[in-house]
Amino acid sequence: MKLLRIAASTLLASGLLAGSAVLPASAGDRGTTQYVALGDSYASGVGANYYMDPDPADCLQSALGYPELLDERKRIDLVTNATCSGDTISDVFSALGNLNATTDLVTLTVGGNDVGYQFVIAACGYGTLTCTAAVNQAVGTEAQNQLSAGLSALYDGVRGSALYADVVVTGYPHLFSPEFGTTLFVPAINLETGLPILDPTGAPVPPLPLTPAEQQILNDGADALNAAIRTQAELAGFTYVDVVKRFDRHGLGSPQPWIQPFTDPGALHPTAKGYKNGYLHEIRQAVKHLD
Repeated sequence: MKLLRIAASTLLASGLLAGSAVLPASAGDRGTTQYVALGDSYASGVGANYYMDPDPADCLQSALGYPELLDERKRIDLVTNATCSGDTISDVFSALGNLNATTDLVTLTVGGNDVGYQFVIAACGYGTLTCTAAVNQAVGTEAQNQLSAGLSALYDGVRGSALYADVVVTGYPHLFSPEFGTTLFVPAINLETGLPILDPTGAPVPPLPLTPAEQQILNDGADALNAAIRTQAELAGFTYVDVVKRFDRHGLGSPQPWIQPFTDPGALHPTAKGYKNGYLHEIRQAVKHLD
């Protein structure tokens, strides 16, 4: 998505800022797990609100994102939070200087921006055929091969920079719960420019319907994205954390969504509950040996 820092007025107004930033945390005592967080807006905590002030490079790091929540564990010390909304694989490469031989734990969420998933979601408002074509272009064989190559190189870089660290790679949740049969509405944008479509008066045209069938196509696309991430993480010897099951029946269209709606400034990102009950829950299971 470049990842999905989405403004209320348009699906594509956010998540398009590249670049990594570093927010140093206080150094922990000897004997604690030295932790560095890397990744995009799903790592920085977009959607949870309570953003850091000052906000490094407009990265939207939240006190309720999973890195800061994990830092509250007694034996885990968040030495550096280098997450940033909009980060791609290339951006995370530039943040590898935060890792070294003393790093004990690394978490990483990245890949969605690299396949342009925000355009896919917008395209799905134009009907099932357009939706299917957009998903296939984003996560089809050719796109997956390119993504896999980038992830493989990045993971090699992470291991080379943090030789002894436990590395936890997370996937992305299903954003939608089509099983509830709810039609949602996505802002209408120009798929070539990414800008809102305006009527003759200059006002945005009404949002477009996103049917349960199109929501399922998008969830299937997320599965393909996650599969590529998981494969490369496991080939690198890293721990892959799947959050799809934790978000089951909590996507948009459900009675109790853990995903921010299209009308929220953090649209299509987890809510604070989603980060805590979804991401943090699963990551804690993966790192419980460090407690």
